[in-house]
Amino acid sequence: MNIEGRVTNNNREPLFGASVYIDGTTLGTATDEKGYFKLTLPAAINSVLVVSYFGYRTSYQSISTTQPLQILLSEDIKELKEVVVQRNQFTRAEMLKLFKEQFLGINKAGSQCIIENEDELYFDYDKEKLVFKAYSDKPLQIKNAYLNYQIQFQLVDFECVFYKLSIKSTDVINSLYAGTSFFTEISKDTKYIKRRKKSYEGSSLQFFRNLIANQWGKDDFLLFEGSFMTSPMEHFKIDKNEKTELYTITVTKQKKRSNTNFIAEFNILYNKKEQSKISFYTNTFYVDRFGLFSDYDKIYFSGDITARKIGDLLPSNYGL
Repeated sequence: MNIEGRVTNNNREPLFGASVYIDGTTLGTATDEKGYFKLTLPAAINSVLVVSYFGYRTSYQSISTTQPLQILLSEDIKELKEVVVQRNQFTRAEMLKLFKEQFLGINKAGSQCIIENEDELYFDYDKEKLVFKAYSDKPLQIKNAYLNYQIQFQLVDFECVFYKLSIKSTDVINSLYAGTSFFTEISKDTKYIKRRKKSYEGSSLQFFRNLIANQWGKDDFLLFEGSFMTSPMEHFKIDKNEKTELYTITVTKQKKRSNTNFIAEFNILYNKKEQSKISFYTNTFYVDRFGLFSDYDKIYFSGDITARKIGDLLPSNYGL
């Protein structure tokens, strides 16, 4: 599958050197002197095309079409932020430490990640709602020395909710982050290949790839309804669209709960030791060959699988 097009500004002038990439992958390029670009994908992917250029607003394009794209970037006119001087109970160093723990991770992979432009980060803490947020106007440049990737991550959303006024990870009830990313492989040394395989095993990426392949087992994932092991075939109907290469997953509805949006919830066990939970608030969603799934705001993981953060994040086209 080929994606091609042209990037221009408001005056229809070509933008040379604009960054063009498929979100969450190593698939990317730059525009030539006439603003043209071309990308080749191994298969249809449930992602977006990200186009960025310094001084212009980032554009997000659907890649559901193979027709040439005409992408117009508008100048990004930054307004001066209002500075509110107030007494903050926590220092920047404390807030940065929390952000790194909840964003990069505290395991070996996370601890070997370096945010090379961390000065771009700024924070906000709502003491009444006990919510901590982080922002960055520019993409974060992250060097993952453990998996040997350079990652460009545009932070769209980041927040931690606490159960009490605190800045410690141990007091976090839940945290989330969202954004677009582009990976550049630094090295293919054997030790990094082994580390990447370890980060992949038991990840959500592997879970959804196994789901569409109907691959289950004691050394992979096992599905439980409560504390009883159950057959995935009783709960998931999988239909493949040969044209789009997308898989439609239909989830069997469980007993009703007070929340009418609830569909089903399962415990999952990976390799006989990693315990997690997956909750569905939609009865139909899509998965592509890469393992990317739709309705991410209606499918929730908890448990061991969520311990993997940016430090263990792999490109969506890993292994394909």
